Amino acid sequence: MWTITRVSCCLALWLCAACAPEPEAAPSYLVGVWETTAEGYREQHMFIDEHRIGFGTSAVTANGYVITHIDESREGTRNLFVVSYQDADQAKFQLAFFYDPAGGGRITFKNQDHLTWTKKAATA
Repeated sequence: MWTITRVSCCLALWLCAACAPEPEAAPSYLVGVWETTAEGYREQHMFIDEHRIGFGTSAVTANGYVITHIDESREGTRNLFVVSYQDADQAKFQLAFFYDPAGGGRITFKNQDHLTWTKKAATA
């Protein structure tokens, strides 16, 4: 038999799950693995999938985060994206970058304009 405490706990869990924000979906042209040839970053990569963003040196050592919001705007002639994301402990982060669709896509972090990240070609 269900006690009032057990029912209350189940209702509280359901309410928390129902109020959790839905991950925001990244635009398809941002989805992929991004890499750079810049000194000091050659072994690094960034990945973006529909609902996550991550950084690392391989698929095994990448840290993945849930995308909570994506804001796209124009700054001068460039497309600026601000991706808000959070880790499993609900710590919040943001990454601001410019996106250029030329050559299959290029990303330049707003605070590191000397680095250009290009989308890794898909392998068959």
